[in-house]
Parts: sequence; structure tokens; C-alpha cells
Amino acid sequence: MRRWRWLLAGLVAVPLVVVAVFFVGVRHVPFMIPAEDQGPASLRVPVDGGVSLRFLGVSGYEVTDGVTVVLLDPTPTRPPPSALLTGPLEPDEALGARECPKADVILVNHTHFDHALDVPAIARRTGALVVGSQSTVNLARSRGVPAEKTRVVHAGDRFTVGTFSIEVGRSRHTAIAGIDQPMSGVVPEDAGPLWFWQFTLDETLFYRLEAAGTSVWFHPTSTWADGEIVGAPAPTLIVGVTGEDQTVAKARGLLGATKARLVLPTHYDNFFQPWDKGLAKMPGLDLGKARAAFEAVDAGITWAVLDQGERIWLPRD
Repeated sequence: MRRWRWLLAGLVAVPLVVVAVFFVGVRHVPFMIPAEDQGPASLRVPVDGGVSLRFLGVSGYEVTDGVTVVLLDPTPTRPPPSALLTGPLEPDEALGARECPKADVILVNHTHFDHALDVPAIARRTGALVVGSQSTVNLARSRGVPAEKTRVVHAGDRFTVGTFSIEVGRSRHTAIAGIDQPMSGVVPEDAGPLWFWQFTLDETLFYRLEAAGTSVWFHPTSTWADGEIVGAPAPTLIVGVTGEDQTVAKARGLLGATKARLVLPTHYDNFFQPWDKGLAKMPGLDLGKARAAFEAVDAGITWAVLDQGERIWLPRD
């Protein structure tokens, strides 16, 4: 049954990749972040005892207070569309080691390859705890991460790793080509080599991190439903902008729930393009429209688009 489910998922997913080959994977178009979207220079001034955040591409981040290192969806490996059609995917472990040298915990939004491909290799090398859905945990275990270094979580869970307190929420993956829960399922704990559609989605999670006098909501999906965020507020919101449009209604809900003053859009870069070629924006994405939706709700927010590898320091609570 599992084999046939994956074959069916592949028949649905392959045409999407063929489209990607022609529309987002053919050539690299460098994206220079406009000065007005880079946020104030003060974000890049180191803060003693503060929390810094470094962008790892797609929805990937390193967050640290100098004691504990949290990785969110670390995704430096970027298979080109042609690789998605020719065989199973493997992480670039050397690239992962270069961009993610340390980790105490890895928090995963969902298990599609652009969020989770590098997670097991980084966890094995660093000894980090892998946190996410059952599918994410099974992926990690299938690639040699010890069971005691994994944790399945659900909405409402709260736990501590090192100096960070973490809360868990549940969201929804955006539909792709009209398909809800695209490439859905649970990765088996004994999974062998996986084609891209076999990195299956069971739950879509988001997280609130708190340490050193600040906090951040990591909500990398572009979807939103009233009541999703029910925990404490945070001055920083990381929010997805690819998939569904960010509307004024969504922005009102997100800002109302989080009370965020700094908004960091995410998942805007073209993850079909190699990391070492530099930042490329997803074709057709209107970051200005997303920014305008949030500023229509609160003209006083700070909006900052980060470049690959860029580090900023988060505002205090």
C-alpha cells in the first residue's frame, strides 16, 4: 500500500517539477535586495548577550544567544529541477557542514525536501536534537539519527533545549496547483533512498523561541487561520510569502496575535538555484505587495529582507 501511495504521489508531483524546470530552474537571475527592504542598519550591530539570527536560505535560519544554537529548517542543499527527475535526493554534506557548523536542536516546519533534506546529516554531525512531526522524526531515524535524539511534537507542546524555551503551533501547507497537503504521507522509519515526492508531509508546524530577553515566532508558511497563534507575543515574526498571497486580513491576524514589531519575510528565494550562485528570488513573487499588506495594518513595523548568510540581532521583548 505504501509503495502505491508513493507512486501515485510521484505521478502528481512530476508534472509540477517539469513546470519548475521551465519557469524557475532554467537560469539564475540574481536578486539585489532594494535598500528600502533591507531594514535599519541597527539590526546588524552586535548586541552583547542578545540573540542573533542568520538566514540559511528558503526558510532556514540559525538562531543563537551565544550559548545554544537552534536551527530552523536548515536547507543549504538545492537540487536543480533536473535532479528531481533523475533519482533520489542526497544532501551536500560538505555544504551543510560549512553553513551549519553547530546545532543543539533542529526545528522542522514540515518534511518536504526543501525544508528537511539536510536535517539528518546535520543532526548526525552535530549531535543536535531533531524536533518535528512523525514524518520528520522518521526521516531522521532512517538516516542514522539515534531515537533519543529525536522528538515528535504537536500543537500546544512546550519544552526547553539549553537556554531556549520553545512553543509549538500547527498551520497548513499552501496548496500547490490546487492540491491540498501536496505530497502528503509519513516517511517510514526504515526509508531508503527517497525521490523528492517521497519527502512526505504529515503536519505543518511552527514555533515560538524565547531566550536572552527576546522571542520570535517562526511561521514560514504563507497560510493563516484565526486562532493558530495562541501563545505569548514576540517582537519578531518570520512569515512565509511564497504560495498564497499575504493579504491585509492575514497580516492583521498575524500582527494581532504576535504583536510583532520586526517582520522578516521568508521562503522568497529560488531554491532551485545553487546556493553558491547567490540570492535569486522566486519568479513572479511580489515582495512589495506582501510588505504593503503588513504596513497597511501597522505602518510602524520594521520589514527586513535578508540575504544568504546574513546575520542580524533581534529586538528585545
